[in-house]
Amino acid sequence: MLLLVVIITASGMAADRSAIDFESFLNRHDMLWDRIPNRWEVAPYTGNGNVGFLFYQARGEARNVISIYAGRHDYYDHRLPHEGHEMLWIYRSRLPLGHFNLESKGDITGVDLRLGLWHAEMTGTIKTTKGSYAVHGLSHSTTDVIYFKTEATGGESIKISWHPDEPMPPVRATLDRGGGPKGGSWDRMRTAPMPMPPSPTWSQANGMRFCFHPLHDHRGETTTGWEITGEADGQQILTASIHHSFPEHNSLAMVKQILLDARRLLKTKTFIARHRQWWHAYYPQSFLTINDPEKEAFYWIQMYKLGSAMREKGPILDLMGPWYHKTFWPMVWGDLNVQLIYWTHLASNRMAVGESLPNNMDKYADNLAANVSSRWKDSASVAALMPQDLIARSENSVPDMLAWMLHNYWLHCEFAGDRARMRDGLFPLLRKTGNSYLNYLKDNPVQSDDGKIHIKNSWSPEYPGGRGQDVNFTIALMQWCFTTLLEINAEFKLNDPLVSKWQNIVDKLVDFQIDENGLRIGKDIPFNKPHRHYSHLLGFYPLAVITPEKEEDAKLLRTTLGHWLDVSINSGIKVNAMPVTGYTATGAASMYACLGDPEQAYHYLDFLIKHDRVSPTTMYAEGNPVIESPLSFATSIHDMLLQSWGGKIRVFRGTPEKWADVAFKDLRTQGAFLVSAKKKSGATQFVTVKSLAGSPCFVQTDIPNPKIYINGFAATKKQARVGEDGMYQIALKKGQSVTFTSVALEKTDLSIAPIPVNESDHNLFGLSEKTTRLPGHKHYYKK
Repeated sequence: MLLLVVIITASGMAADRSAIDFESFLNRHDMLWDRIPNRWEVAPYTGNGNVGFLFYQARGEARNVISIYAGRHDYYDHRLPHEGHEMLWIYRSRLPLGHFNLESKGDITGVDLRLGLWHAEMTGTIKTTKGSYAVHGLSHSTTDVIYFKTEATGGESIKISWHPDEPMPPVRATLDRGGGPKGGSWDRMRTAPMPMPPSPTWSQANGMRFCFHPLHDHRGETTTGWEITGEADGQQILTASIHHSFPEHNSLAMVKQILLDARRLLKTKTFIARHRQWWHAYYPQSFLTINDPEKEAFYWIQMYKLGSAMREKGPILDLMGPWYHKTFWPMVWGDLNVQLIYWTHLASNRMAVGESLPNNMDKYADNLAANVSSRWKDSASVAALMPQDLIARSENSVPDMLAWMLHNYWLHCEFAGDRARMRDGLFPLLRKTGNSYLNYLKDNPVQSDDGKIHIKNSWSPEYPGGRGQDVNFTIALMQWCFTTLLEINAEFKLNDPLVSKWQNIVDKLVDFQIDENGLRIGKDIPFNKPHRHYSHLLGFYPLAVITPEKEEDAKLLRTTLGHWLDVSINSGIKVNAMPVTGYTATGAASMYACLGDPEQAYHYLDFLIKHDRVSPTTMYAEGNPVIESPLSFATSIHDMLLQSWGGKIRVFRGTPEKWADVAFKDLRTQGAFLVSAKKKSGATQFVTVKSLAGSPCFVQTDIPNPKIYINGFAATKKQARVGEDGMYQIALKKGQSVTFTSVALEKTDLSIAPIPVNESDHNLFGLSEKTTRLPGHKHYYKK
């Protein structure tokens, strides 16, 4: 597919037709396997946001078997609390599903596999001692069907069989083995009743087979159905569907209909074409290319992963998406993970897939309101971990996790330019969250002589001993929450009766807690232990409550950032948790980019790829699957190329010298602008900003004394003004574009095309000879 980029000049003629051959471009970043994948971290993966699969030969499995490990993203347990205790870890968690075995006559001796990004399909050959068989697998993009074709040759024959897993909550399984933390609620979960549901029921109808599995007390059910056509010793096709339903009891009927629809599409030879159509529309929503093949490849694999794991009408993307593996973290995590996940779609202009978070928050708004004490009227909150329906009581504590999730909701509205949803969707939820803060302050007064409002006790996530008074994490979220309430109220003239209370918080909330090392954890808690999380820096990134626009604030942020990373990486102090994670690196990269320090930003971006827990397929684990860190790598790339915090567009502020040649098309910013730009030999050639909503337009560019054009005509002084800070204020109406150039527009090369890459730098990820360069290859693939 060729994406035609057309830019109109003053004469009305097209000055440029940039042809981006996405198929050819993405082929160079396809993942390849020349080794047998033997665990989930190094396996090929496909998905559609709801269902998906991993393809690998599990360690200990028969040598003539390789498996399709199927997953269903919303397959959660729905048990009721026991004696008033929710026990979400064991009663409301993700559940294991099962796998299809591909059993060959001969033992598997090798593979030649390719995961093609453009079509989102896995193809290749499995070699055995008896012959070989070709494979072609995908998770259909628009219907919940896993498609897998085998074609045996040389005397081979492939038997396909389904093997369901027992729906045992993975955390309870760990506790039953004696693992996990001890004491308190953990001991309660060890001894809590865990009656298991009956065994699955197997049936056949109309050439299809079904495995129906009700959950305990019929609170939810899951059906896996499949059809196999063709010959085991020739070509055969498996089509499988999985549906989980609750409170409905319709999973079997749903699967039957989905398989019948798939049969019809296969008969009319439109099944594959419809799958590809979605992906071929998805990728060209934006484009970027960098003269850094490894980083470019990693980025585009994240775009593939995002499209595979997230859908507009699907579940909230948790730590695994549609790819289940046994885990101690089996749900949505709200103290950083879900927030990082839902940054990726914004600047990449893939807004539809990111709808799943605000859509589900709207859907389950009543559950959020029910998570607080009945004494707290018109309030809302959620705990740090939660199932898909967001039932996770927070009782009488500060609603920090919900406030942070609502910042993601706010970002989504800002990037979309959706002011109506800001008013009608975000505002009511944020208002209830603000009421929870007000109720907490009322219930927990702190006496002081400084005239400030103090926060008696809250938590800085994951910092050892991080509970105490005036915690910076909570201060930042409260400042953002109440400031945003005031701004929305003013914008829409809502005349809310709580305005005076919100203003009082903004005016009198205790200041950020600071010492010689920058931002502390809290009033009585200095930062002096390794900390993989940047909770104390949240006011800077991503909330932008503190920004580097003032020199004294920039100095504070640099001091804090440097101290955080020095203590966490270099101090040698031992803590229970992994001190430096993937998101430590990506957070540092984004923050240095925002500070205008691109070389440090690049250092930490590179740090992520060299982290040994990042697999050669770009998956990531900390003993348990956690999807957010590689996705946040893409966010860091965005931040290094384009920023829009504070409602101001900054182009190439965090771009390192190494990226002398870089170009992007239609990256999105706050205020609903689409930005395209190109740098060649270290010099910015042009920047174009298109307004989709008519928001105020402020642009910072590194082009000295740029020539400025609006819709191809030279801008007047009234249309383009520059401030003392070098920021250009552009009078840009909805639908108009402004272009900044170093030379006259007609002499500017406005083309955007992939930067050429040597063949040796193609296909740098997967599981192959090329991936042996990666620490993650050595960590995960041990013969």
